[in-house]
Amino acid sequence: MIKPTLHRLSKHLLRLVTVVGAVALCILLVGCTERPVYRVCDELHLGLSREIAGCTVVGGERYGFAPDVVDTVARRSGRKLHITSGHTREELYEALMDGTIDIAVVPASERVNFHRFPSESFYTTNFVLLTPRWGRLATGTTSREAWSGKRVLVDCNLFGTPSYKALTEAGVVCNTDHIDGDEMAYQTLIGKAHAVVAERSEAELLKFLHRNLVEVATIDEPCPVIFIFANNRIKHHFTSTLRNFAASKEYAYMVEIYFGETSIAERFTQLRYRPTRVVGGISVWDDLVRHISDREGVDWRLMSAMAYHESRFRNDQVSHRGAVGLMQVTRIAAEDLGASEGYDLADPTTNITLAARLLRRSSRALGFGSTPTTDDQVAIVVASYNCGITRTLEAQRLVEEAGGNGASWEEVAAMMRRMSDAEFVATSSCRVGRFREAAITIAYTNGVMERYNTYRQSIGIDDKQHPPKGQKSDSE
Repeated sequence: MIKPTLHRLSKHLLRLVTVVGAVALCILLVGCTERPVYRVCDELHLGLSREIAGCTVVGGERYGFAPDVVDTVARRSGRKLHITSGHTREELYEALMDGTIDIAVVPASERVNFHRFPSESFYTTNFVLLTPRWGRLATGTTSREAWSGKRVLVDCNLFGTPSYKALTEAGVVCNTDHIDGDEMAYQTLIGKAHAVVAERSEAELLKFLHRNLVEVATIDEPCPVIFIFANNRIKHHFTSTLRNFAASKEYAYMVEIYFGETSIAERFTQLRYRPTRVVGGISVWDDLVRHISDREGVDWRLMSAMAYHESRFRNDQVSHRGAVGLMQVTRIAAEDLGASEGYDLADPTTNITLAARLLRRSSRALGFGSTPTTDDQVAIVVASYNCGITRTLEAQRLVEEAGGNGASWEEVAAMMRRMSDAEFVATSSCRVGRFREAAITIAYTNGVMERYNTYRQSIGIDDKQHPPKGQKSDSE
């Protein structure tokens, strides 16, 4: 009796193990096919939906609350951010599936189409109606007759909403083509449209960039925006960093810039606090940066790219380590460079001059002469600005000791990564100790070089600033 019973039990147990194994295998296979493997790397890839409100590109620069926040979060975690925009729903879905993007930013109305991916609410905004300052519609006329037959360029997020229906019922000819916000403003200013409906933060930016646009009405149509994540691990990593950032003064300042009650023009023109890009140039400091850079023998567009990453062009910025100004110059570096007695690092002229001289001295120390001649050399000099000349020289030495090229940024960056590993430092001839912040330096350098290339493509080295399209200069 005992043997048959044991035999039957063993058969049932074998079947149970087989079934459990098969189920586990199916789950594993489904998980592998439906989710990309989480990338542990120095890069974060963000995709913006073509229907996302509040993102515009001016002079090669992308403006918007969403990309600004994600860029800051990426920098805080020492990762390089790649942003692509104008994606369709299908493109974003496929990119999330195959792992080519980590995070998508989409209108909340699209959530149902991304149901298999984790998500997080981001912010809710609304829309504003803008017209040219000289137009009859800018006088406050709100009657249906005044707007009937008028052509209005409308943010595509408004399409299909009650507000959109009310506009069309009033006889307004609405064009919801996916046109960049800056282009919509330009088309309106040259007379190809009578008005623009833009997302609130984008409208504030357009009013600043195109001072002949005025706000005539607010459309209280809510527009919630959400994050879609490729997987839960990316969501957890990103949202934990975002929560810390959201508690900072920098985040509060960013919210004030985009959504505050005070005019964005007033805030942006307070140059001591928030200088911004200018159309046809890079920042309000262009003339000064160009003058000093020409005198010191440095490309002013490189200096501007570094100022963006160092301080977002804020000359009053002071880091927790005591670095000051646009270029985040330390007092130790200033005194080492022979700053005159009574120097003020918050003074833009002093700050930029010292930074340019530090770049030239670093270039000479790294063996590139006073001026680096290739992008690789420029990148290595930029890296030394971030982490110090000693670590950069040591990375070069270790590369050359291994038979590599010390003038190759790719090889130097790879060596810096190795220098962050305690085991490598302990078993190699490395003389400077473990480089714990290598990932931050590499992300900083790559970010500066990417922005530098953008500036080189859109702005000639001798280009002068011009008033925005459709806008007269102040002298006129």
